[in-house]
Amino acid sequence: MVQKGVYVQIYVTVCCVRQRDQVDRPCAFLFGGGTRLTVLGQPKAGPSLTLFPPSSEELQSNKATLVCLINDFYPGAVTVNWKKDGTKVTQGVQNTQPSKQTNNKYMASSYLTLTAEEWKSHNSFTCQVTHEGSTVEKSVSPAQCS
Repeated sequence: MVQKGVYVQIYVTVCCVRQRDQVDRPCAFLFGGGTRLTVLGQPKAGPSLTLFPPSSEELQSNKATLVCLINDFYPGAVTVNWKKDGTKVTQGVQNTQPSKQTNNKYMASSYLTLTAEEWKSHNSFTCQVTHEGSTVEKSVSPAQCS
């Protein structure tokens, strides 16, 4: 690490680690000056997204729920945002906490609940997921589903 022309060497020693000491979350250490060291148990993996539009049955009851499935990410923290025609939406959003999959990566889901009229009156809806500083998104439009 180079800071203001000064070379700083950091040595980290982890000792006495036993199987029972394992945790599901990575360890993180904060040092002065905003330096952060994160020790991961496996390589980082970005999420894959699947976005489902509302079902025709649900629309008949004047409801519209969009479902965003977020799979295969590590470490287990994501931020989810929804957009309606490019504008951030906060009302009607519900997110689950990440849970561990059998492959030791994480999954989560997010739901956007609207009225059928809201769904039909907009051009696109986007699920945007940020993980470890990278953002991925999937979009769906009512026109695709008619």
